[in-house]
Amino acid sequence: MRIYIPENLDIFELTHNNPPSFKPYKLDKLCYILHLINAIPLMDKDIQSEDFVPINAKKLQDKIQNYKKYLNYLEHDLQIIESDNHYVVGEKSKGFRFVEEFRTPVKSMQVEDFTFRNKLKAHKNRKVESVKHLDFLTKWFNDKLQIDYDYINDFLVEEHNLKMKDKAFWEYDRVRKKYKHPTNQMIHAQMSAQRLKWQDYNLMLDDNVYRFHTNLTNMPSRIRNAVTYDGQKLISLDIKNSQPYLSTILLSRDFWIVQKFEPNKNNSLSIAFDEPQSHYFSSFKQINKVFNEIESDKLNISQINIHNNDSYIMLGEIPQSLIDNEFQHYIDLVVSGKLYEFLANAFKQELGIELKDRKEVKAAVFQVLFTSNQFKGQAEAAPKRLFEQKFKEVYDLFAKIKSKDKSLLPRLLQSIESHLMINVIAKRISEEYPEAPIYTIHDSISTTEEYVDVVEQIMMEELTKAIGHPPTIKQEVWCISNMVKHLEKLKQKAFAVAS
Repeated sequence: MRIYIPENLDIFELTHNNPPSFKPYKLDKLCYILHLINAIPLMDKDIQSEDFVPINAKKLQDKIQNYKKYLNYLEHDLQIIESDNHYVVGEKSKGFRFVEEFRTPVKSMQVEDFTFRNKLKAHKNRKVESVKHLDFLTKWFNDKLQIDYDYINDFLVEEHNLKMKDKAFWEYDRVRKKYKHPTNQMIHAQMSAQRLKWQDYNLMLDDNVYRFHTNLTNMPSRIRNAVTYDGQKLISLDIKNSQPYLSTILLSRDFWIVQKFEPNKNNSLSIAFDEPQSHYFSSFKQINKVFNEIESDKLNISQINIHNNDSYIMLGEIPQSLIDNEFQHYIDLVVSGKLYEFLANAFKQELGIELKDRKEVKAAVFQVLFTSNQFKGQAEAAPKRLFEQKFKEVYDLFAKIKSKDKSLLPRLLQSIESHLMINVIAKRISEEYPEAPIYTIHDSISTTEEYVDVVEQIMMEELTKAIGHPPTIKQEVWCISNMVKHLEKLKQKAFAVAS
């Protein structure tokens, strides 16, 4: 069982010179808390732009009963970490970070204490259990999956040094309105590479939207260029504009059922088609029977894993007249892969907002789609209001889905994505081409050159069948030359700034 701590931290010397005054005490538990400060952001990209890492007290106490004494020892006696001293019950956990001296790349160490190691293994085994049925994906995480760790180390140091010369090179999180610190990015990237180097696989299926999380999904995309399988380059097949593309299925009336959970009532599922009547079912078997009778291969919500606390709107009652040219205009742009370009041009021409690259356009589109309906009235929501002007009926439908919970739309789309990429596409590939290495990274699948054409064909067939429109699929070869080009671009920018 490996954990990771700052490479310049001599924890043995520090604790020897300033021993703890409390018992019970185990060095492994102390190091595990340090490990969490770098490991948590690696698993949760949403907090990578935050200065402090929130550590859930209840979860920590499950593993370390007297965790408060360890934290106090680390912060006040050893002075290795510092806290934001801010928490809100039920909302925000207290945040921690390393003092500046120890914000460095990491080194690995083994947990030696038998009892604590077994406790951590039990936690890891629960993750393993969640992916037991995904052996057709997990089996490819083996010793043939390699990473050029030495090159990555040199690359990350050079990239970090270039970014630190000018804040203009820092990545900006448009949602949180914060810059991502290059040092934090370097540490997270290096740690993700080191975990793959040690074959320290971290595989799990989340129980919210059923996404398959792996060492590759948690790894920055630029670092994946140093990953190979059995000495062969991997090629990624990405669905272009994936979230907008998947959202087009929501514009189909046949997709929708309603799932209601009301206390003290028999929970039932009602389903509505173009006919005015509704049908009520007591089980998913009855639902599937009805859908099998529909002469359509398109995806239906009954096929999607849904968290049982969700409540869906009865969109089957939307009049047929709603499916008009506005829907079709949106669908045409999405299917052609031109939605981002269309919106980027509209933002520039009508709002004077010029987005510098596709990444920024994507972030702006996500703001449009996934922020709450109430956000529309705020000053920075101009892109959202413009989207409503351009695609009024589409906006209204998405707003209806989010009327009770703004997270429902993104979670629904991610659940659709997971179902199609894992249960349908990857499963079919594994059955028809069992020797094809496949790695899902949410909205993409990577494989070797030998199988790239058949994987793309299966993706195209299954997505067209399920969504009703063909996707635009982009191939991208993972290779170190991409990392070289990335550094060259940074150097050119640095030279331009200096001159």
